[in-house]
Amino acid sequence: MKRLILTLIAAAAVQPAAAQIAFRPVVEQALDDVILPSYASLAEAASAETGAMTTLCTEPSAETLDAARAGFADLVTAFGRVELYRIGPAREDNRFERLFFWPDRRSRGLHQVQGIVADEDETATDPATLYDKSVAVQGLLALDFVLAGDGSESITEPGSFRCRYGASIAQVIQRNAEEMLDDWQGPDGYATLMRAADGNIYRTHGEVAQDLIKAAAEELQIVGDFKLGNVLGDSAKDARPRLAPFWRSGLALSSIVANIDGVTALGGVLAGALPEAEAEMGGALGFELGRARAVIAPLADDPRPFEDLVADPDAYRRLEYARSPIGGAFRVLDQRMPGALGLTLGFNSLDGD
Repeated sequence: MKRLILTLIAAAAVQPAAAQIAFRPVVEQALDDVILPSYASLAEAASAETGAMTTLCTEPSAETLDAARAGFADLVTAFGRVELYRIGPAREDNRFERLFFWPDRRSRGLHQVQGIVADEDETATDPATLYDKSVAVQGLLALDFVLAGDGSESITEPGSFRCRYGASIAQVIQRNAEEMLDDWQGPDGYATLMRAADGNIYRTHGEVAQDLIKAAAEELQIVGDFKLGNVLGDSAKDARPRLAPFWRSGLALSSIVANIDGVTALGGVLAGALPEAEAEMGGALGFELGRARAVIAPLADDPRPFEDLVADPDAYRRLEYARSPIGGAFRVLDQRMPGALGLTLGFNSLDGD
């Protein structure tokens, strides 16, 4: 209760400052230069992966399997750049969870995927019936298991059930990616509501900016505390690399790099609303994110399995170090930038976790 009261007092105190800042230009730029193109890239990557999986099933070979895995890597990267937008179209019909069921507590989702593969449940090879199943069996992590999990060598066998299930997953992913893009950019879409800020969802463009800053801050908290913190543990001997999403395919760190890139792109635009006296804050945000990326990106290119990478003392130390600039960037977005813009982020979806 005390925290809620302080939040309300702070919100009341900063309203005059926010009213003096022109938020609309940065909202327009964020939509036109970052959000909509990123969702278009996701839809494009999803369509390409559907094609690659279909070819793999009809023409199974080492080459078509490599192509499907490469397409999956592109898809994971494209999703990683929009993962921070847990708002609007991503919330409709559980689309976010359909795409990315993580964390998978107690591996319940994994067990469902394994059950479908073991039982060769033919209803999962039809995208329409797959869509009606658990969200855990139709998204990126389900496809990750199909392409790189135990038994994945069977995917190139003629008539492989595993391949047909994977192709069905890819089609459901494409459906959700295209529906989200449509719901963002349609005539009455979420982008239109953000541009209008006429009280339908947002009363002001400052509220839109506030929501976007909050989304970026939360993504960094997830990366720092969960994707890295929970995986690395308190020491190398306590590390649990299999908690990381996409560890099977070796894309765990590529996904994090994409997360950082998504936040960097959005944060750089939103920093354009800062008053001149606070403009250095945008540079500070970019600097911290750049430091984190410079550490993680070379490790993402390391061909070793993720478990072996985390077990390497030098790689472990570098990943642990990366949490520091990620934390610094989080504080810029969570505390410094909202204060400079006269905004209050309030509670986030991770409060209490």
